Amino acid sequence: MNPGTTACLICPACGQAFLSMQQSMAGVAQCPHCAHSGSRAQFGTQAQVAGVVQERRREAPVQPMQSVTAPMIQPPQYAPPPPAWPMQEQAPAAPVARMTLQHSQALMPTSAPPPAAEFTTPPHLRTSSWKYAFILLAFAVVCGAAVWLWWDHANEPAYASNTPAIPPIVAEVRKAQTSPKIEVAAIPPPDVTAISAEVKALVSELFAADTPERRAACFHEAQKYSAEIEALLGTTAVEKIEIRMLARIPGMPLSLPGGQPVPVFKLVTSKCSNGALIRLETGADGKRRIHWPLFLETHEGKLASLIKDTDAEPAWMYVGLRPSHGLDIPAELRAKYITFDVQVSASSDPHFVACVERDTPLGRFLDRETEWGKAYLARLLVRRLDIQADAPSVIVLDCEGAQEK
Repeated sequence: MNPGTTACLICPACGQAFLSMQQSMAGVAQCPHCAHSGSRAQFGTQAQVAGVVQERRREAPVQPMQSVTAPMIQPPQYAPPPPAWPMQEQAPAAPVARMTLQHSQALMPTSAPPPAAEFTTPPHLRTSSWKYAFILLAFAVVCGAAVWLWWDHANEPAYASNTPAIPPIVAEVRKAQTSPKIEVAAIPPPDVTAISAEVKALVSELFAADTPERRAACFHEAQKYSAEIEALLGTTAVEKIEIRMLARIPGMPLSLPGGQPVPVFKLVTSKCSNGALIRLETGADGKRRIHWPLFLETHEGKLASLIKDTDAEPAWMYVGLRPSHGLDIPAELRAKYITFDVQVSASSDPHFVACVERDTPLGRFLDRETEWGKAYLARLLVRRLDIQADAPSVIVLDCEGAQEK
């Protein structure tokens, strides 16, 4: 072969042919089919394979034909081909001889059969005969159980019972007896605009009145409180009271008991900077007038005076209530009392806490009649409560209009 050309080599391991540009006999060649590598001299060529076949054909004896007596014709003698490599001399390859042998049999002797290939099953693919036996056993058990259940159900004897049928038990449901809740007749909401105009006119008339009769005409049931009215607003009063501001408080608290919305107003005077509470009450003649007890108690701070006096007796007070979590009293007392934030002025000051025992008829009444997030206006019988709290506290002993005592 000429240097720089491609040679067709035969792998001695797998017998496959491949092309290689390695021409040096001392160089290393590698089979691309089985990755067998070795020196260039170990790999044969297509010319060498054809030479081996041609040489074996020449050595094979020729059998004479018995039926034909024609003289034997000697085949022409060919000159020996030049050596393909220095290892041995071989004849030139014939095109027909090149196609008679497979590549895997090129370097194997024709007289010896090819060795049988041994195949070993990998361990992870080997299966045990016990596996199939166990599967068959489990299948037989499942089928036997199914057949037994079917047989038992099909041949189940029918038993006739002489016992009379027992009628089904019907549970009697009774409603729990609870205290009747106060039913309020459907009352139209108050006319806030008209009430606001009436409050403004009554307050203006009250501070402009120069006689007891004119002052008494501004209050509901004034004959009961005539002495108190004159002592606070009359000519004999210690301090003359002047009006500073009159405004309606946003929102309307609900009366307790009853749940009727009540418009409430704020009246700031020269004596009460926090603002007294004013609401109107309808009289027998159908006219609305100022409710005196609420105005007097909130203007004079009656509840604050009651809490400051350690020897004071329980007293009835008009207060605004709102349910609370009781964070102002000690934690160990919160399970004992239901608590309310108390408002006795038009502002948030002063702040008081009203407590009522849970396991009492009054506690159950207030718990049932009040709702979280709503404000109420009620008249309570209260007394000072001596506990270590963050705000002055009172104990509620009674509520006006409560049905449970």
